[in-house]
Amino acid sequence: MEHKITADIVDYLGKYDNGVLVLLTIGYNNESYTEGTLFYSNQMLVLTVDETVEESIESPIELWEGYRELLESILKRVVPYDDIINQINDIEIPSYKEEDVTEGEEIEDDDIKADE
Repeated sequence: MEHKITADIVDYLGKYDNGVLVLLTIGYNNESYTEGTLFYSNQMLVLTVDETVEESIESPIELWEGYRELLESILKRVVPYDDIINQINDIEIPSYKEEDVTEGEEIEDDDIKADE
């Protein structure tokens, strides 16, 4: 069975590690849709898709026969790196400190009761 995968740009999420992160809608086999991301810079290009897409094509997306064509179709529509990198905001990734994490109370087996 020949697989068809398409991608549409949903949003530019922001700048991260001197690259641009883009949210994509991924359509596959003309019936299912999920999300993916494209990270691109002047030196790197990374496409990630939901594992359901890779399960459908029975391989990692990078090994799929239509991978190059899919990337080319996406790259034709994104804003060129040099045009966007200085105009897009950084992605704010919250950092969690150990004091932000609280431990729950101990629960004994006798405290758990099932409705009868």
